[in-house]
Amino acid sequence: MWLKKKKTQEQVKELLNITIRNGQIALAENHNSFQTRAESSLKQVLDAIAMGVPEKEIIFSLNTGDFPVKKPVKGDFYYCCERKEDLDFVFPDFIFDHWKQAGIPNFGNTVSEISEAAKQPYDYERMLWIGNVQTNIIRKKIIQYSEKFPDLIEAYDTCVDQVVDGKKDIPYISLKDHTKYKYLIDIEGRGYSGRIKMLLFTKRLLFIQERQWKSYYHFELEPYKHFIPVKNDLSDLIQQIEFTESQGENYYDNITQNAYNFAVENLRYEKAVARIKKLISGL
Repeated sequence: MWLKKKKTQEQVKELLNITIRNGQIALAENHNSFQTRAESSLKQVLDAIAMGVPEKEIIFSLNTGDFPVKKPVKGDFYYCCERKEDLDFVFPDFIFDHWKQAGIPNFGNTVSEISEAAKQPYDYERMLWIGNVQTNIIRKKIIQYSEKFPDLIEAYDTCVDQVVDGKKDIPYISLKDHTKYKYLIDIEGRGYSGRIKMLLFTKRLLFIQERQWKSYYHFELEPYKHFIPVKNDLSDLIQQIEFTESQGENYYDNITQNAYNFAVENLRYEKAVARIKKLISGL
């Protein structure tokens, strides 16, 4: 087995091709995957194989980009999909292993740190968002809201990779420190969001913007049970914050506990690997 990194001239620019024979990886080809996405996903596949897969040749491709580039067909997998009907093509993403470049050296350790910090009361009775506004024009709106409603929203334009690399003039708030805020919001970037699964561990009320691309577990999250929904253009964000405020602390506590319970039950590395085993065993 070897991991070969090479560029491709095909339409798909970010691709991990894997062949399994006799319960072992026979070939892994990495076509221009961003950072260490391919390496992390390959580790997950190896752990899935260790759980037991059929003794037959299994060939598949994992598209490691932020969104699907074509209609899924058997043997193609993505980190997200648009419709529930396409869930059989959706892998758990690479972040279940790590995303060191974004300050997540190990997923399990990171969510443990978040869970521990979540035991403390929040410090700030407002919403936090921090991210790169260049990846989606809608993200600029949250910055505008924070300027207009500073008592309700705190938002920062940052590129976390640069901060982790040592560029200290850019704002940075760790995922663990997100628990210092009463409300959190996830806003789509270039494609699917890898951050939602970690925010669900914070025991802070999470607002999720409607979006096209969704991770596999997204379809199991229920509005007003696990999170507060917000329109894609954020036009109802202030209204939704005010609605939540009017419902009282019991309402807040119920939703945040539901979200935390869901995360603990469903969003662990072992669960992600078990899903991969099931998906590739079905090929």
